[in-house]
Amino acid sequence: MANRKSKTIHEKKRLLGRISPAKKVLTVQQFVELGSKTLELRILGGRGGLNNPIVTSEWNRPGVALAGFLDVFSFDRIQVIGNTEISYLGSLTQRERLNRLKRVFRYAIPCMVVTSTYPMPKELVELAEKHNVPLIKSGLHTARFVGRLMYLLEPEFAPSMSVHGVLLDVFGMGVLLVGESGVGKSECALELIQRGHRLVADDVVILRRQSKTAIIGTSSPLTKHHMEVRGLGIINVESLFGAGAVCDEKIVDLVIWLEQWQIGKEYERLGMEDQTRTILDVDLPEYVIPVEPGRNLSILVEVAAMNQRLKNTGFNPARSLDKQLVRRMQEASKGTPAPTGTHRRK
Repeated sequence: MANRKSKTIHEKKRLLGRISPAKKVLTVQQFVELGSKTLELRILGGRGGLNNPIVTSEWNRPGVALAGFLDVFSFDRIQVIGNTEISYLGSLTQRERLNRLKRVFRYAIPCMVVTSTYPMPKELVELAEKHNVPLIKSGLHTARFVGRLMYLLEPEFAPSMSVHGVLLDVFGMGVLLVGESGVGKSECALELIQRGHRLVADDVVILRRQSKTAIIGTSSPLTKHHMEVRGLGIINVESLFGAGAVCDEKIVDLVIWLEQWQIGKEYERLGMEDQTRTILDVDLPEYVIPVEPGRNLSILVEVAAMNQRLKNTGFNPARSLDKQLVRRMQEASKGTPAPTGTHRRK
């Protein structure tokens, strides 16, 4: 029995896909292209370092490093230079400014972004060119630039994985349908779309961790808004059902595992204990729904989504019923007559 259970868990992990390498790399050239509009970027110098790797979404302001303290200099990330840093450099003598900058440029800095409205010291431009450190100008103020920078880079460096399944928006809940190939995921999704719900992705669902508690699901650009239905082939959901039947991305709120009904297996009948599925270190609620002829899967998925939304508010129907039954039994054991619902007027 234990071997069978471990085999089932292993099979689920295999079907849920593989996590992509946690260490991602973005070149400075790709960063500039990615943020040319939203961050208003333009290259001032150091074009020889456009292939320098950016390995983290974090950034650093090198004010302390420019002041001479380099023991904890976070050099391996984008360096943001604002009015404070430029003003400080301007307060130094030419020789002192050159020496401070030379010490900073000894490190393998991927690039520098200047948000300052003050004129840049010529030494900064010359050293960036000499050491192949791209010097990039942004038209945004520092606070706004940093906010947009994090929003731009977080999705690029967030842990991600691909899953074989279907992701839908059902009553506002992101529902991920997974299971063996041929179990009926796409057919169930197609009926849900016909009932007014929205498709996010079919067959290949790309998941990324947005925060410690949130997983975002989206579709591959190649298969966006398309579905594969056995017997029909490839269909375009947006063309058939309209723009209201599709959604570009959705937070995953619920995982539903579809499997062929196994004789002798005990399936959940009460719902007292919540089951979870861990994806990218985030625990998501999970329902295991057995599939057999005659079961209406689309209605079961709808009810599962509504039930989970109810649980998210803090109300569990099974536990509430259990409390009522326990209270009735306690009253009966004490000899207290159970209320009948009718009262005689005195």
